Amino acid sequence: MKIERIVEGGWGLTHVGSKVTFVRGVLPEELVTITPEDSRQAYQFATLDQVQEFSPNRVQAPCQVYQQCGGCQFQHIRYDAQLRYKQQMLEEAFARIGKITIQETLPPVPSPFPYEYRRWIRFSVFQAQKTFHLGFVQERSHKPVEASGCLLIPESIRSVVEEIKNRLGTMARLPALLSSLEVRASAAFGSHLVILKSPKLFQGQAESLLKAFQDIPAVAGCVVTAGVPPAGRKHAPVRLVSGEDHLFEQFQDMAFRISDRSFMQANWAVYAMIYQTLEEWLGTCAGVRVLELFAGVGCLGLSLARKGAMATVVEENPFAVADARKSASVNHIGRCRFRPSTAEDFLQQVEPNDYDVILVDPPRTGLSKRCVESLLMTKVSRIYYLSCDAPSLARDANRLCAGEYQMRRVQLFDMFPQTAHIETLVEFTHQ
Repeated sequence: MKIERIVEGGWGLTHVGSKVTFVRGVLPEELVTITPEDSRQAYQFATLDQVQEFSPNRVQAPCQVYQQCGGCQFQHIRYDAQLRYKQQMLEEAFARIGKITIQETLPPVPSPFPYEYRRWIRFSVFQAQKTFHLGFVQERSHKPVEASGCLLIPESIRSVVEEIKNRLGTMARLPALLSSLEVRASAAFGSHLVILKSPKLFQGQAESLLKAFQDIPAVAGCVVTAGVPPAGRKHAPVRLVSGEDHLFEQFQDMAFRISDRSFMQANWAVYAMIYQTLEEWLGTCAGVRVLELFAGVGCLGLSLARKGAMATVVEENPFAVADARKSASVNHIGRCRFRPSTAEDFLQQVEPNDYDVILVDPPRTGLSKRCVESLLMTKVSRIYYLSCDAPSLARDANRLCAGEYQMRRVQLFDMFPQTAHIETLVEFTHQ
């Protein structure tokens, strides 16, 4: 079969008869032999057997477990070509889902580091051949893959991961089941945070886990937490901390606090480029009334406030709000209000002309219908939408443009090289 194009998720698309077929690890215009599997009514997946005619954009994937691991989809593609394919995937999402044609196509912004860019990584912990391993799961499967040597993390995290791996190797059994093990790193301050999560924990189990993974060189703190208490217990979920439960990271020459229960950006270099673009599109910040929804720890809103904007930072995670307040204090930033609330609930209080600009950075699922309806009621002159998912962005753009907004500018940022994930900043203006 000849591969027609790359589509959402990084899949190669071809047709076997009338059935749409998705193939992993291929490139457009390549002639390949495949084995169909997992057939559905209108589409199917297929396994790549052999490439008969190679694309000039194909390279040898450097990761030894690339074919098995579900973390990356584009390591077999030249980096400049990755950017082009992502731009095409974004434009297709707008056309197919949003029914919108992008009028002004800006060139994608590449990551300064195609590899070793992630400032945090979350592993699953599994046992194989009587030894515990760190890894991920195969795509469309729960089968684990050993991946402690992931090439997307920098050397500083890799050294911490290696120490954790060595400690796991000496254990005959774990004190409790681990659902995930996360390592975070501050590039600016050289410190690390280890976060261990378990579905259920007794106090003694948590203490044993903490003892096993604390005191790792360059690790500022270790946190052990469980989602729910063990059956029959009515007390609060277990959470133990050794050392610090947060890191500070530098952003726009400011120090931002990020605790273990707050979201942390993966690629800070690209996140800085997103802010610079946002500031450029805004023009002057002095006196501009900015509402930031889904603000997280407030990096964007506080940075704009430092430039003279009057920022209202809205975030439903109370721990992230606490981090944002602390960062504002540490950096002596005034002209900023903090509101622990969902975006939907806060927008119910907003009257037309309360704000000049609204900035939204929702999760992968995008904006709820209620949120879009409330945004339209504000009649704010400009909406800046930062998205990590092209289909949900295209859907929401369609809803906004069906109101009184038009899409003025669209900029793709390669926040996650080697993967099919797309980060996009869109400017909507009120007609």
